Amino acid sequence: MKHALVFLIIQLSLNTHAQFAIIADQDGYVNVRADKGTGSKITDMLKNGHLIFCFEDTGNWTNIDYSRNDKKLNGFVYKDRYTLISSYRSIPVVKERTNAVTLSKDSIEVIITQKSFDKRQHKFSYCKEAKDQIELIDNKAYWGTDGGIPAFEYSSVAIKIGRKTFQLSQPALSNLFEPNLYNTAVNFDTDNNILYIQSMNSDGAGAYHVIWKIEKGIYKERYIAYGF
Repeated sequence: MKHALVFLIIQLSLNTHAQFAIIADQDGYVNVRADKGTGSKITDMLKNGHLIFCFEDTGNWTNIDYSRNDKKLNGFVYKDRYTLISSYRSIPVVKERTNAVTLSKDSIEVIITQKSFDKRQHKFSYCKEAKDQIELIDNKAYWGTDGGIPAFEYSSVAIKIGRKTFQLSQPALSNLFEPNLYNTAVNFDTDNNILYIQSMNSDGAGAYHVIWKIEKGIYKERYIAYGF
């Protein structure tokens, strides 16, 4: 019951403040501007299908974060030029266990599991200014803690769509720590056969949002946003 209440509060917050979306413009692309308004400088152009993270609207404009070539970027787009992931068909949670959650409806099933973090299987680099603060894990940036040793990490994400069954690869799950499985949401774009899996994870201080995109049964990408 506690998990369900927390999940509801978080979902309501996401619905009113920040959410993942994809660019969806009749021209096939959208201009990203430095500030709200058509007179503002165009800083980028995103094609349809590009994942973005939307913050609150300011008038007819939405402040967004997005990623390009592994760079985290920010700008403004007109508010009717994207589609919220939450607007697609929702796949509900049907089973929760301590270290696993199952979401399923009709021919779609997603089972996500976590495991305890084993520091013996990882390599750590520490900040020069603060020797007790982890800077990199396995020589990469990481998410979920604010410099401390993680307690949990993703173990697997198993997906079934119709007769096809597969799992997300390890690189798709790497360096994502402190998963909150009961925060998981799954949406399916029926028209384009695209499955989206997302979650907001945290140890209390290292909050982040992650989304995976699976198109026609093939894992395409993940996008990570801080959401604040």
